[in-house]
Amino acid sequence: MRRPASRRARRRPAPAPDGRRRAPYIPAVVSQAALEPPAVPPVPDPVRAVVGALARAGHEAVLVGGCLRDLCLGRPVADWDLATAAPPEAVLALFARAVPIGLRHGTVMLPTAAGPIDVTTYRGPQGDLAGDLARRDFTVNAMALALEPPRWIDPAGGLADLRAKRLRAVGDPGARLDEDPLRALRALRLASELGFALDPALADAIRARAPRLRAVAAERVRAELERLLRGPFVAAALGLARALGVEGVLLGPCAPDAPAVAAALPSDLTLRLAAWLRGRDAGAVLARLRFPRARTDAVAQLVRLHPIDARSEPGDLGRLLVRIERSGVEALLALRSAELDAGTLRPADAAPVRARLAALRDALERLERTGVLPGGRPRLAATGRDIMAWLDTGPGPHVGRALRHLTEQVLEDPSRNEPATLRRIALAWAETAPQADDPASSRPRPSTRS
Repeated sequence: MRRPASRRARRRPAPAPDGRRRAPYIPAVVSQAALEPPAVPPVPDPVRAVVGALARAGHEAVLVGGCLRDLCLGRPVADWDLATAAPPEAVLALFARAVPIGLRHGTVMLPTAAGPIDVTTYRGPQGDLAGDLARRDFTVNAMALALEPPRWIDPAGGLADLRAKRLRAVGDPGARLDEDPLRALRALRLASELGFALDPALADAIRARAPRLRAVAAERVRAELERLLRGPFVAAALGLARALGVEGVLLGPCAPDAPAVAAALPSDLTLRLAAWLRGRDAGAVLARLRFPRARTDAVAQLVRLHPIDARSEPGDLGRLLVRIERSGVEALLALRSAELDAGTLRPADAAPVRARLAALRDALERLERTGVLPGGRPRLAATGRDIMAWLDTGPGPHVGRALRHLTEQVLEDPSRNEPATLRRIALAWAETAPQADDPASSRPRPSTRS
């Protein structure tokens, strides 16, 4: 059995054939900011255990990437990234529960109590840490932390950029975006999540290369957009997307007030997509970006029915509740309220809108108190069987239409929600209801029985 190399041996590599000493796995290169190194952030025991196991097997391993960035910022870390000199086969042999999730890229996942740990072999032509960090996108993602003994490795100056809240590319920003055009959108996503400013050279490179985002797989674009829209600094990120041409490339022209309205909403993806896509064919845009059908339909419906206060006729609220239930009505109210909070309406126009929204909320609360909206869904004191019995008819589309009509009537006046009244309303509706699309055997035929 091969004995692991001692710590002394690992720290003092053997000379190369030409007599010169080999470079260590971890180069002693730090940024000037690290001349006063920050305290090593707390790292969970399961992560330390993996690093220790790799070290005992003779493999250097360091904490890298977004997890290290977020750890430094005090943000929660859901999954962990380690870079190592160990090949994937060695990692798989060392850890019984290891899962090969990306052998093509040298990545093995270890499930732990601290969350999944992705262990990836050093990338780059030399297969060392220096080359690995040089290939990364932004300096704040191109740092590493050795745990035993604690040591920062920061060749690109990521620690200084973290302190300055600055997003800067590793090396030439144009070259980094050419390697993966999605990095342009990722920069905006990080600006939304972290509140960082873009380095001017990076912003210029994004503006010049924004059209290349059209060639990126829609699923990858969608994933970044979802995270961007959920970020706490979404207004700044959407403003950058517009100023740098990313919005126009991905979505086309959007509402001028979209950044402010999105920021006035809670961190809800459906609501913020609707805010961004008001006035657009939201369904077509989201389908092209491969959003799930349920999300696409929900956003398209909000955009189509917005603004809710444009419906002020008696029974409008009931008809809306039948179509989209209480949660949909509340989403429409939130979207319109966000426009008011963003200050996009003139004061003279905003006052009557606020009054109409308040009236709609009062009406919703009254309906809730009557008990006809359990769980947000209208509850009718009649069923399809009742409709067929009252109208002396068989099943067909008219039964559903009758139920919708009765529900609207009850939502307009909850006192109508009792069988005798509903029967009278159904009979009256059947006298005037369109019947052309129903087969003769299933048309609504009001019963003559009393």
